[in-house]
Amino acid sequence: MEPVYKNEDLLKLTKGSYYIHDAVVSRFDIYMSDYKLCIDVYFISRNRIQQTETTLRVHFADVIEYGFYYNNTRYFYNVERYKFFKSDKGYYLSLDPVSETDELSEDDQDFILCRSVEGNIL
Repeated sequence: MEPVYKNEDLLKLTKGSYYIHDAVVSRFDIYMSDYKLCIDVYFISRNRIQQTETTLRVHFADVIEYGFYYNNTRYFYNVERYKFFKSDKGYYLSLDPVSETDELSEDDQDFILCRSVEGNIL
């Protein structure tokens, strides 16, 4: 079984890797667990050199805020740019950021802000 990466360890795993950048989101699961909102995002990434696919499940626990927009004239859901970091408010992921700096922005789109995050490779 693959290890579970939590909080800062997950940030280190995904920084500068292909796990999120240039990946495709295959699924969002939004649900309540112990009276707290959780979101699971599944990223499918392709290693072009090794010709392999990897699925990374990222579990956002105790969600503070999230916002996603979908329009059927666009592909669902290619990640061309993103930012993923820890702020003083919690862990933050934006899949359509205005900039890729480690700063919260009201202009970012497709985002999740939560108190803890973990992920594992499926």
